Amino acid sequence: MDGYQQEISLIKKVLSENPKGMTVTDISRKIKINRNSVAKYLDIMRISGHVDMITFGPAKVFFPSRRVPILDMLNYTSDYIMVFDANLKITMANDSFLNFMKIPREELLGQTINETFSKVFKDHTEMLVGIKEALEGKKLTQDIDFQMNKEHYFLKIKIVPTTFEDGRHGGTIVIKNITSHKIAENALRESEENFRSLLKKINKK
Repeated sequence: MDGYQQEISLIKKVLSENPKGMTVTDISRKIKINRNSVAKYLDIMRISGHVDMITFGPAKVFFPSRRVPILDMLNYTSDYIMVFDANLKITMANDSFLNFMKIPREELLGQTINETFSKVFKDHTEMLVGIKEALEGKKLTQDIDFQMNKEHYFLKIKIVPTTFEDGRHGGTIVIKNITSHKIAENALRESEENFRSLLKKINKK
């Protein structure tokens, strides 16, 4: 969808100006783009949840979507979320995931999980096993710590089976960054150990 942003923005604009709906031909005339191209863009926009369609006899009428597109919804969370299909190809990733991994969306989508994750989580092969098991209906929850760009992170990872609208199977990876929580937890544990050690020394006197 990113490759058609200009055309899709034009379609969104004319639909917002015509809330009663427009046909493919109406939109094509209005924005002066080939009818077949407009039909292709509308298909993309329907799949991603940006437009709704109602059939009136032989005519298909398109409206601005009243739903929140799933990717927009996923961008409301700070969790890192990525979706993959049965071929382990990445089909969707939210902004939080892209910012954390420091990978442009166009470079990530269409890549396999192995290509992406083996570079970052190379010491956590059980994750790759969990990803494959998600396609068999199994869930995985795992806490890991690793280093990336000289920074140390603690993550809680969930891999859950997913079914797409067309019935295909895949999986969703939800990663919660618990680094701050773990650092505070470790500091508290160290403080408690130091306090107990101090008490022992005092009691020995």
